[in-house]
Amino acid sequence: MLSLARPSRRLVGGSRLPKVAAGSLALALSLPTANVVAQTPLPPPYNYDEPLPKPPSPLPDWQALILGSTRQSYRMPVYANRNLADGLKDIRRVIVVLPSARRKAGQHYQDIAPLVTRDPDRKADTLILALEFPTSIDASFTGFPAWRKASWETGGESVQSADRPAPMSAFQVLDDIVLRLTDRQELPALTDIVLAAHGSGAQLLQRYAVLNDLDGMVRRHGSGLRYVVANAPSYLYLTDERPRRNRAGYAPYERGICPTYNQYPYGPQQLPPYAQDPASASLYVRYAARDVVYLLGSADNNPEGRGLDKHCGAMAQGATRLSRGQDYLRYDHLLANRGNQPIKLMHVQQHVMKVGHDAAGMFRSECGTRALLGDDAQAADRAATCETITPLP
Repeated sequence: MLSLARPSRRLVGGSRLPKVAAGSLALALSLPTANVVAQTPLPPPYNYDEPLPKPPSPLPDWQALILGSTRQSYRMPVYANRNLADGLKDIRRVIVVLPSARRKAGQHYQDIAPLVTRDPDRKADTLILALEFPTSIDASFTGFPAWRKASWETGGESVQSADRPAPMSAFQVLDDIVLRLTDRQELPALTDIVLAAHGSGAQLLQRYAVLNDLDGMVRRHGSGLRYVVANAPSYLYLTDERPRRNRAGYAPYERGICPTYNQYPYGPQQLPPYAQDPASASLYVRYAARDVVYLLGSADNNPEGRGLDKHCGAMAQGATRLSRGQDYLRYDHLLANRGNQPIKLMHVQQHVMKVGHDAAGMFRSECGTRALLGDDAQAADRAATCETITPLP
């Protein structure tokens, strides 16, 4: 039997432990270990029969998408599921996905490609274009337009350089992509264009949905144009109102806290030159009629999340991506119902349940799949469920 030596009651300073304390210490040390109760329960046994997730499909080589006019053309890098040099006459739907950050185009191609490949009908007639916005430090894209850091996220212009095309805004790039896709000689069967983005790319896309002048032309020529905005870090408001701190309605924000809160990219003041019609009322009327699908991850609620816009203009909209999105959708309904005659709102608003800031989880959800591939598309068996957002008055 293991025995313990009697502990000394003398301390370093020469004082002695009280007899009761010394006895208690000796008793504690002599207790058999079998009587000690575990404080943290063990996890359940690992299920070795559970199938491993499939690795992403190999990423194809990027291709150069030629845009602009014949007199002044330029190239943008894209990942695509078809060789762009081949004929595209059988393509009926094109999904253009924007990056969420530098060099993220390939990842977002892999987020969406499985949705198309698992559906034989859509695999045959759907083109994916995952767009990259190069930066000036990307050596792989010499001769392409390039942007300083993340200036493209709000529609900023590319840099001036002798070995690159003339400066152009990120909005102009999206315009040129839409214009090329509406070329009936190249894509005679096209019926739907879907522009999709998650995170910072969704920030650009939401502003493009408000400001572009091509939407009506595309629809008049017989093609649908949809904008899928997922977990945007901020939104373009068209008045000086912002959600109150207690979320009880909207009111002008305190300029002492943020003097620039109502300036672009967060508000209608000092809109970029791209905005042809600076009148907020007319901008909203046409924006309300556009096919915009808002997807909000119900778990994208971290106020310290990576990549969260912390500028005071964004903080005036809320503390998290989720709260900013929810409050903006309430604001959307507020504007639509303001005035003597309500405006018909063509926007779809969905919570993607139990998904955080995860592009794949958002796009592959039940409502994400339908937004990208059409209302009759079937999501995968384990896709995240969705709930329609009904903004409170």
